[in-house]
Amino acid sequence: MDEIEYAQTVAAQEEYEAQESAMNMDLWNSVCVTDPRSVKPITGKDYKGNSPKPYWLIQRATEVFGPCGIGWGIQIIDERFERFGEEALHVARVRVWYIRDGKRGEIEQMGQTRAAYKTSAGKNKVDEDAPKKSVTDAMVKCLSMIGFAGDIFSGRWDDSKYVEWAGEETARRENP
Repeated sequence: MDEIEYAQTVAAQEEYEAQESAMNMDLWNSVCVTDPRSVKPITGKDYKGNSPKPYWLIQRATEVFGPCGIGWGIQIIDERFERFGEEALHVARVRVWYIRDGKRGEIEQMGQTRAAYKTSAGKNKVDEDAPKKSVTDAMVKCLSMIGFAGDIFSGRWDDSKYVEWAGEETARRENP
């Protein structure tokens, strides 16, 4: 192979890799912008921030993959309660599956919620919704791994100008 053929081969390989990379990011780029109306502040934690509303993520996943149970879904792999003295934590391992371009994808993540604990006032509290919250937490984490609400999880949501742009982008997506 002479130098010209070699250069053409390298150029063709680089173009192929660039196209492949762009295709790999198609899903991510189509779901990474979060509607500002579908964001809530994180409460009850030692840290501050924002989180996408889970039901909005379910709606977006349905828009992208089709109805839950057909184009995508959630499977609880394992769940348990772990005790720490007088407190208990519910832990769930969840799998989100989806069909894209005829191929099945799967992501697994953990979610956890305080299930029984003492409040700051010293009262015992049992959260009967802890299992549901743990599954939802894991689902949100799974969907984030393929780009859903990627702007929040990547820290872009901390920029007020970005949030304004996200609102405009959402309006363009909803009203083409």
